[in-house]
Amino acid sequence: MKNVLLINSSRENAARALQRREDIRLSVITMPEYLHHYGPGTDVEVVDTIEDLTQVRLAALRIRARNPFDHVVAPSEWSIQAGGYIRSYFGLPGTGYAVSNAFSNKLVMKQELAAAGLPVADFRRLDSFAHAADAGDELGWPIVVKRAFGGGSEDIFVLRDADHARRLATDAATAGLRAAPYPLLAEELIDIETEFHCDGIVVDGQVRFAPVSRYLAPVLRSVGGAIGSYTLPEDDPNARVVAALHERVVAALGLTDGVTHLEVLQCSRGHLVGEIACRTGGGGIAAQLEHQYGVDQLGALLDLSLGLGVEVRQPARSDHMIQYMLPRPLGTVTAVTPVEELLAAPGVVHAEVTTRVGDVFHGPVDSSVYGGIVVMRAADEAQVAERTAEIGRRFTTTVAGSGDARPVVLAAAGHDGRG
Repeated sequence: MKNVLLINSSRENAARALQRREDIRLSVITMPEYLHHYGPGTDVEVVDTIEDLTQVRLAALRIRARNPFDHVVAPSEWSIQAGGYIRSYFGLPGTGYAVSNAFSNKLVMKQELAAAGLPVADFRRLDSFAHAADAGDELGWPIVVKRAFGGGSEDIFVLRDADHARRLATDAATAGLRAAPYPLLAEELIDIETEFHCDGIVVDGQVRFAPVSRYLAPVLRSVGGAIGSYTLPEDDPNARVVAALHERVVAALGLTDGVTHLEVLQCSRGHLVGEIACRTGGGGIAAQLEHQYGVDQLGALLDLSLGLGVEVRQPARSDHMIQYMLPRPLGTVTAVTPVEELLAAPGVVHAEVTTRVGDVFHGPVDSSVYGGIVVMRAADEAQVAERTAEIGRRFTTTVAGSGDARPVVLAAAGHDGRG
């Protein structure tokens, strides 16, 4: 029996998986909005936010009085840093604070990657949004400003010039970003041609699994609509480049055991490392990998966090597995395509529609907002375009917007082949 602490926010799949395991005694630190992930018999401490490391530490001390845990599991974007902090604080095995910080703090991440000679967008630390104009003058306009922590493409702003930066410094649109208790980061704006993700499993410092996928379109251009990707064969030229970058990034940031989700941007300067996290990819990525390669990346994360061995291989595949995140519009849902219609589409191996009639969504919209997932197989890239277009034709959501009685029909979109 292993005594285990789970620090978690929205990763319900990890919460359910650990509660089902009979080989562990589980305690949890989470936030009020995620209490429904846990059964009445689970030992839970609630904090305002797992981003507050002091609250997490005090909760962990309370837990240790009744369950002196030996392992920490931190499966979500927001729990990575807290997990590393608690391991280091209590001298526990696993990924410690320095490495966890490098995999979740985008400022430190970029600093360490640049120092290791890896290609990244030029960047500057911002001590406040008010310094964005100075950063733009140094980097060259336009620039991107974002917080150093977080996921889901949330609170990212493109600033055109110094006047635009000064206007946004007092605008309500940036109030959340300016008030957030994190460092800020300014980066040169990259004209992204294609975006890739690489999802790895690292054991004893060696990358054992690292398939590469291509997004249907760059993620920031897709927010508010359909977001998806498809796996690439190992011998694809872009896959070779991205997999090699992944190996260098893992070494530079010092991960010895864990899973990864890396994003790489292709532009006129070649391939640039975007960001990496030591967690599973969001949306349909985990299902995409399991259907294509038979590899459970979440299971690997849990076992590695518990100090258990992981055997993994990456079978060669020449076809493509597509993960397609259905759009979720603003407003009140009055009608939505049933999942049976999606399951009947060519190549579909898995589909779920999480949007329900009566659901109300007011925003904000980021890449973590979607109405369901479709996973499908395609023989070649032409078929990727055909099959995503077919889902786009089949899936619609009808909404009634606030203050507007007329229904709005939002259809999904297909892949046009341009990336």
